[in-house]
Amino acid sequence: MINMLPKAVYVHIPFCKTKCSYCGFYSKPPNQYDTQKVLNAEITELKKSSFDKPINTLYIGGGSPASIGSKALCGFLSEILNLTGKADEFTVEINPADADEKLLKELFALGVNRISIGVQSFIDNELTFLGRACSANQAQKTIEAAKTIGFKNIGIDLIFAIPGSDLQTWRQTLTKAIQSNVQHISAYSLTYEKNTPLQKIKSAGKLKTVNEELDRQMYETAIATLADAGFGHYEISNFAKPGFECKHSLTYWKNDFYLGIGPAACSYIERWRIENINDIEEYITQKDTAAKKIKISLSEKASQTAVLGLRLIKGINLAEYKQKTGLDIFELFRNSLEKNLKLDLLQLKNDRLSLTKIALPIADSILCDFSQPD
Repeated sequence: MINMLPKAVYVHIPFCKTKCSYCGFYSKPPNQYDTQKVLNAEITELKKSSFDKPINTLYIGGGSPASIGSKALCGFLSEILNLTGKADEFTVEINPADADEKLLKELFALGVNRISIGVQSFIDNELTFLGRACSANQAQKTIEAAKTIGFKNIGIDLIFAIPGSDLQTWRQTLTKAIQSNVQHISAYSLTYEKNTPLQKIKSAGKLKTVNEELDRQMYETAIATLADAGFGHYEISNFAKPGFECKHSLTYWKNDFYLGIGPAACSYIERWRIENINDIEEYITQKDTAAKKIKISLSEKASQTAVLGLRLIKGINLAEYKQKTGLDIFELFRNSLEKNLKLDLLQLKNDRLSLTKIALPIADSILCDFSQPD
């Protein structure tokens, strides 16, 4: 019997001291809000929510949770843990500009056992372009401090295809990342999200972006370089040392149930996808924090499970897919499967359906074929 309650909880703290040029739309300066009221509202939301205690994974993310200060953050996390119980994987995102040794020690003492550090690049002028408030040296010091304190599971985020970058600078960043001896690396091509400062500059024609060919070369360089360094490529943009795959993110890619707490957070429980109120002030004042509740049909669940599952390098276990959705993937997507198998963009091995190596750089276009049944 499938457990209908989520065992993964994501808590969104929507603050960051500086607005990065590529993500400024998604986080707000904490000094413009009563952050304690936001945290109190999130605790209230969690108390009202249903989940299976103790949970498997707890992920604290947002713009930069540490931007609210160590006292407020650690007090908030203690309250969260009292409600959820101790998670097997307890991750906190940190921005090197906000995290000092004192905070890292407090997080470690609380039971945080995974740190995700927003490094983005080990090239200072690239960090400046992105609007980051830290230097490459500061990021490296944060990683070293976390290791010294005792963290054994450290992940970093990197961005490639930054305007002005090339294969040489990208290789430099990858080399630094490998030398830092972390356990997990996420590598994303720079995206120009709607309404962000970066997207507005691009739309105005004031930005020379990296072309598609170089973007592809950078991605393929990351795959090869990280493989040589012992990182397993387990999801399109994610690489991990053996045993250090992010369990929380795997919940999303396997389309399992999860609970999202906080402004703009999303949940997936049973047949419902729930999107929270985005506006911070409105979120604080409303008894019902949900802005949208969308009932997922069986065919929509089948499509979402296919799209998310194909992001994993191992792909979809066909028997598990049928058990989870109650539907046969070959009946739902006959035309899409025939086309992509014929083009060698998909492969079928040992009862698993997965993207081929040549398909990875163009994965998004292939996944679109599975956004709805044929």
